[in-house]
Amino acid sequence: MMRKAKRSTRKTARPVKSLVKALRIVDALGDRPGGVGITDLSGILKAPKSTVHRLLATLEAVGYVVFDISTARYALGSRVAKLGEQVNQHSPLLNFGVAALEQLTRECREASHLAIMEGTEIVYISREESKEPVRVSFATGFRAPAHATALGKMFLAGLSDAEIHALYKGKKKLPRLTSRTKVKLEEVTAEMAAVRREGIAYDNEEYMPGLRCMAAAIRDYSTRIVAAMSLSMFKDRMTAERRRFFKESLLRASAELSEKLGYRRAP
Repeated sequence: MMRKAKRSTRKTARPVKSLVKALRIVDALGDRPGGVGITDLSGILKAPKSTVHRLLATLEAVGYVVFDISTARYALGSRVAKLGEQVNQHSPLLNFGVAALEQLTRECREASHLAIMEGTEIVYISREESKEPVRVSFATGFRAPAHATALGKMFLAGLSDAEIHALYKGKKKLPRLTSRTKVKLEEVTAEMAAVRREGIAYDNEEYMPGLRCMAAAIRDYSTRIVAAMSLSMFKDRMTAERRRFFKESLLRASAELSEKLGYRRAP
């Protein structure tokens, strides 16, 4: 009975509006490395400047926000960086994932990324840049639509066709990013069959012209896909020979990371 009561309380509890606004400020500052002025923040939150100023003053007092007098803009404070470090220390995925990306990029000499999925988007949580003069890299926290990326396709392949349709709530057409983007849900689900067979997902200039990516799944002890790892490069660097090498390296790296998260392949 006590357990039921707690669940009921959690479901009916209303969010604290001022806290939600404060967290939205942190999100907004995180999306804008150059800082944001109070007028712009007021517009983002759709709240009076006086309200935004009080929230900023509170966040500044506890170290989550800093104010740059020279630009009159607010930016994320050191406390946020400390939280990021603490998350890394407590997250086996990031702990082991960073080292896995470093090794993969060292071996393939191409950019590697680690991402999770939220809704119908992927979120990059770690990256390792290549040493090439001209290179590809997506910043931590960057979001992209799942259907147009190799990382996202890897997550979609972990779902059944029915689950994919439910995820997109019956939408028949998805956003088009390039001329190669698959926008029909039937085309996306059809491609997932090949991804499941091969264990690798590909982005053939579907997210960005001239960019090609390949991704593999990261599973944990529950066998579910908790993340995906990718290699990204310009299209002229993915020759047939290098593609085979990249695939072998990516599958090996993803398998090793999955094992460290407790995944055991069925005999």
